[in-house]
Amino acid sequence: MGKITGATLMARSLKQQGVDYMFGVVGFPVIPIAYAAEAEGIIYVAMRNEQSASYAAQAAGYLTGRPQACLVVSGPGVINGLAGLANAQA
Repeated sequence: MGKITGATLMARSLKQQGVDYMFGVVGFPVIPIAYAAEAEGIIYVAMRNEQSASYAAQAAGYLTGRPQACLVVSGPGVINGLAGLANAQA
């Protein structure tokens, strides 16, 4: 049986949940996740900053009625993405 990476497992799980789009700012630690998402048929949309990525994912989720994904790096990337997450919960 072939090996499966964590990135592939994550991408497959997102696809099974109905995710069509992933918005984000790729950095070295998350590049494999973006590639795996595209391999699973998720459309990756590159953004200029994490806040715009999180708002775009929230808006796409609202418009499609399905969850969408935001991909950011740890630390400051997560902090910058919190605004869209908070807005999605409102």
